Amino acid sequence: MKTLHLTFGTNAVISQLRKKNKNLKLIQLYPVSKDESDILLALSAGETPFHGGISFKILSGTFLKKANYYFVFSYLTLNSDEQKIFVPLFEHSNNSNFILARSLNHNFNYLLLSAWPSQNAFLAWSNAGPLLFNQKYLKDSKYQAHTAVYQSKTNSF
Repeated sequence: MKTLHLTFGTNAVISQLRKKNKNLKLIQLYPVSKDESDILLALSAGETPFHGGISFKILSGTFLKKANYYFVFSYLTLNSDEQKIFVPLFEHSNNSNFILARSLNHNFNYLLLSAWPSQNAFLAWSNAGPLLFNQKYLKDSKYQAHTAVYQSKTNSF
């Protein structure tokens, strides 16, 4: 089982974690918004390398390692009926700019991680209607949804 592990922190803390774990292929992404922290990712088939953080089982897709790309993390809570609609859209995809993952702790929490050459490319895609992003789902207060944009740099990988 491929797993995506995430932890968050200041640039200094995340950089220090990377130095301590040079044997692991960790990925550091930088927030576009000042309201977010740096994120450190680990892709593995085993245990999380982090003492804290969250982990997701990768259901489909592969991670795109490109410098100066934008990575959009869309965290969604989906009930059983919504999962039947949403999950098949990505379930059998090996597209390199999407990863669909489900929380290891809560089977109704999902993460859609997408990679884009620009923020405008993501906005054009999300406004074209292929998913739930431009529908009432993300605007309805009864649902939990959060989207954050990060950027890779030449030292991210």
